Amino acid sequence: MNLILKPFFILLIILTGCSLKPEPEPLPISVNKTLNLLQENPQFVMYMNFKNMSRTDFWKKNISDSLLNAEKTFGSLLNTFKLATGASISEGVDELYYSNSWIGENAIVLKGIFDKNKLNNYLASDSLFSVTKNANGIKIYIKNDNGLYFFFRDDFTICASNYLKQIDAMIETEDTSRTGLLLNQNILDAISSIIYKQDLWMVSTEKIFIRGIFQNFIQTSSGKNTIENDSLNNSNSINQNDSSQTEEKLSVENLYKTLNSISFSAKMNTDLKFLIQGECIGVESSKYLASILNGVITVAKLSSVGNEKSSYPKVLDKLKLERYDKEVLIDLNIDENNLNELRKTNFMSKPPAF
Repeated sequence: MNLILKPFFILLIILTGCSLKPEPEPLPISVNKTLNLLQENPQFVMYMNFKNMSRTDFWKKNISDSLLNAEKTFGSLLNTFKLATGASISEGVDELYYSNSWIGENAIVLKGIFDKNKLNNYLASDSLFSVTKNANGIKIYIKNDNGLYFFFRDDFTICASNYLKQIDAMIETEDTSRTGLLLNQNILDAISSIIYKQDLWMVSTEKIFIRGIFQNFIQTSSGKNTIENDSLNNSNSINQNDSSQTEEKLSVENLYKTLNSISFSAKMNTDLKFLIQGECIGVESSKYLASILNGVITVAKLSSVGNEKSSYPKVLDKLKLERYDKEVLIDLNIDENNLNELRKTNFMSKPPAF
């Protein structure tokens, strides 16, 4: 082989034999600017771009017919704005930002095209909504039955919360203000690492929230459905160097302690690429987490062998588990066929023991 070409082929073999970590998409500037309207320390942050997703074949074939149910599933929130302005997921609402905190208050930002006249008609003829003004004369609307406050930040932006103090903070926030979520560097770093940022993502850096996620999907062979009430006050002070974390200490019940953040994101086109990302506190923790998750997946596959009613085999054949340094990624490609299987699957039921 030509001596000049030989190093090239060696490099090519190395690259094709290695799994390269996907490059995170850039966060749109408009999205980054809007984060200052959300509270500084939320349990989680969620972003949905309905305008992008509704243009895709996957949305048109598999989601558009279920929009009404989707709005109801999200609770009274989207129905409130549909009643008030006529805007819904199917028409009018382009983007949704949502965050929630431990003491119950939320922060919501909607981007889209809204009909203010519809709301004014309600105010004139119905008791569904009422209106007040803040000290600066800005109108604050109230959905009377659920106590949701909201105001029009501009013609294309609605800000809402069930907590009046959050409404005041959102009113005072200027476009260039470094306030709210922009003050939380931990969650900003977690958002930055999300692979798919254009369509849909949710992220949390809160240990207790992450613990709840693991409670829903993983249990020990003893069949316990809850995790022991250990010292939650100390759960955020784990050794960041990961040197003291052994497999004995990192039991399945305490998997949440191995994570600095967890995120869910999706990219929609002709199919749906769904990604779960967990950033661990260290390399050893990521190895342990990957081994546990790989075990769960393997047992799920084996438990469904010969079970004609099980939807696990085909779905899990599309699943990939990868580890990169401190990160563990679970990648699932969802198409029209396995989407129907996923809809039939009860992921909140008791998982197989391992």
